[in-house]
Amino acid sequence: MATGRRVVPVDGVGTGASGRACLYVLPCAYEDHAKLGIATDPLARMQAFSPRYYAFFDLDRGWLAEAGSLREARAWETRWKRALRDHAAPPPLQVPAQAAGHTEWFRGALSILDEARYELASQGFVVHAPMRAWIARRLREQRERLHSGEQAAVAHFGAPDAWPAAAAWPPLARLRDALDAYAALGIDLDDAMSPSLHAWLARNTLLSR
Repeated sequence: MATGRRVVPVDGVGTGASGRACLYVLPCAYEDHAKLGIATDPLARMQAFSPRYYAFFDLDRGWLAEAGSLREARAWETRWKRALRDHAAPPPLQVPAQAAGHTEWFRGALSILDEARYELASQGFVVHAPMRAWIARRLREQRERLHSGEQAAVAHFGAPDAWPAAAAWPPLARLRDALDAYAALGIDLDDAMSPSLHAWLARNTLLSR
């Protein structure tokens, strides 16, 4: 087993955060289509694929593994991309072209990618699975900055009571999508936002109530 590395149980949160080179696997929700890639900030990468990444991807089947270096993460990616060559598929149409990563989407490959996850964990690498737990931890870390972010938005757009519907203004749609992530991941925002912002979000959320 590799030395100096710690295995996180399959249902654990662990201590991974942005800044460390990671191999990630992002299965699409409701279809057998997955993204394999590397990133130093997997959360930012998911957000580039879809502002509502928490609905677009199946976070309970997604996972990431922390590498010792970017070079190591690239070696993992290259190995598994070669192994999955017969499963190569175009990116989903909903993913922006500039973010798609055209050679890193696969169909019918989740069982093979699960083998990669178990192999890395057995070698002692930190593996975060399901990815939902890792993302929830990241969002909790960011939660404390929501108040200052709201103040900046108020200085720019005015009070939330006067904001138009999110659908009418792309910056507010992006804000709605970012705030919906907290509810989707089960993170309470009661004391992190003003009552007026809560009311605006309640009117604009796309989550089922």
